[in-house]
Amino acid sequence: MKMEYTFSQIEASELKKYPLLSCCMRDGVLFPEAYKKSSLKIAFVLKEPYASWDDKSNSPMDCDYDFFDIIRDLKYHYEHDLNKTWLKVSAIAYALKNKTEYTEALSYEQVVEGLSCVAWINLSKTPWQTTTKIDAAYKERVAVWEPVVKAQFAEIAPDIVFYGNTWELSYVNPIEPEVSWQTGFCSDEKKYEYKSEGGNTYKIFISHYRNTNKILVNGYHPELGNSAQWQTDFIKNYLNS
Repeated sequence: MKMEYTFSQIEASELKKYPLLSCCMRDGVLFPEAYKKSSLKIAFVLKEPYASWDDKSNSPMDCDYDFFDIIRDLKYHYEHDLNKTWLKVSAIAYALKNKTEYTEALSYEQVVEGLSCVAWINLSKTPWQTTTKIDAAYKERVAVWEPVVKAQFAEIAPDIVFYGNTWELSYVNPIEPEVSWQTGFCSDEKKYEYKSEGGNTYKIFISHYRNTNKILVNGYHPELGNSAQWQTDFIKNYLNS
């Protein structure tokens, strides 16, 4: 497969740069067959996977998890307090697909249904430190992986693209990957604000893509506090407006 070949070529180059690193992150659609049949397809766009870190060489060492471990052992993870990020992502997808209130009190079957809507895209597949600095080095990693990200978007054809603090970091048009981003591609944009109990104000922007039914969300990482809930509410409000 062309995308796998491209991934392998880039991975080999990255492993030469970072010899302590054993692999890069293969991500994408969690449940391919179910995703194809799903009435709603959501892409979550994040920065990059986490890595163990070697301070001496200033280099990543390894991914802190295998992306597909969650899927292979999903029942085990569910029964032993599923990773909170995955649970929140599943809850967002489940609520949007079924037009229900956001809740993390999901049955195992509901978790599977939620994740069956999801494609998980890291802009950089090269594992890095827990706190990603948005600097020239990060932007270079994003640029290196652009061919894979472009191919992923072409394959997954999402209905909703959810950017988690990554809106200005992606060089790839998620709806028409071969078409460069241009001013005016976001239509009917609305701004929503959430004020936390601590007094912080968070703003997210939701729009259609070029007057289509495709939705773009410029939001926050789902793991941020209780943002998964209020961001879901904002998206539902936008869809119903």
